[in-house]
Amino acid sequence: MKNLFKKLMFLTVAALAVFTLSACDEGEEIVFGQGDWDSNEFHDEVARFIIEHGFDIRTRSITTDTAVTIQALRTGDVDVSMEIWSDNIPSYASDLEAGEYQFLSVNFDDNAQGLYIPRFLYDAHPGLRSVQDLPDYVHLFPHPENDDKGIIYGGPEGWAATAFLQLKMEVYGLDEYFEFRTIDSNAILSATIADAFRNEEPWVGYNWEPTWVLGVYDLVLLEDSEYSEENFAEGIGAFPSVSVDVVVTNDFEDRFPEVATFLRQYTTSSDLTSEALGYMIENEVEADAAALWFLDTHRDLWTSWLPDDVAQRVLDALDEALQ
Repeated sequence: MKNLFKKLMFLTVAALAVFTLSACDEGEEIVFGQGDWDSNEFHDEVARFIIEHGFDIRTRSITTDTAVTIQALRTGDVDVSMEIWSDNIPSYASDLEAGEYQFLSVNFDDNAQGLYIPRFLYDAHPGLRSVQDLPDYVHLFPHPENDDKGIIYGGPEGWAATAFLQLKMEVYGLDEYFEFRTIDSNAILSATIADAFRNEEPWVGYNWEPTWVLGVYDLVLLEDSEYSEENFAEGIGAFPSVSVDVVVTNDFEDRFPEVATFLRQYTTSSDLTSEALGYMIENEVEADAAALWFLDTHRDLWTSWLPDDVAQRVLDALDEALQ
């Protein structure tokens, strides 16, 4: 299995190299390694629009998973990633120290995950503020098949977050009051939230930020004790936030110094990202349309990342694109 994985990795990176080499004949371009999740695609589209219209440099995106993106950054087959979830890469700190690739900025690091309830429920019950408060409010979350317990919705089996919350249920004694019901997919989990808001019914369960769900529905993260690595291993406390970074190849700054300066300023937040993902869902549009909406809505933010002349070129292109 390990040899098969290595072969697949080699073939994927080789394919990326072919794409890159074929583009060289047409002049320089910046290649984005794009994870197969919506927030990465959205941030790529924002950065690409700015680079293409502000700096007059062609760009394109190649969809890869995290492991392949990291390897392609090492080899230079991908130039930039707008969303490296640093905690998901065991070698990340040592890679940066060894100069395998370069960190430019923190895209966002205010992400969160845990147990959420709807805002309307939070406002109606001032005593329900933390995970530890849940046993006092078990009556709000009736189990559809078991009158003796409430229900808390979790993610799919196999997710690390699901395993942590299952442990938390035991350690906090929540399993005495609630069934922790794992859900087969993220889509089904999101559907339970949509049903709760549609019917204005109580709901408690797992989610994370940023996601389109938090962009569409007003959910509140229940408080927990402060994160510590030791306690977390025991199922105690809040999830840690993760630094989601903008990372480039080692020679990127030499090749594209002005773009590197721009990307060093590229900083958003989980709320802004969730807002954009919610826009995509509510308006049934792709990431490129969400990027235009974001650039139009948050002009004061992104223009601060750029020199005035570059910002003006992007503004002119944006106004034309929105006509």
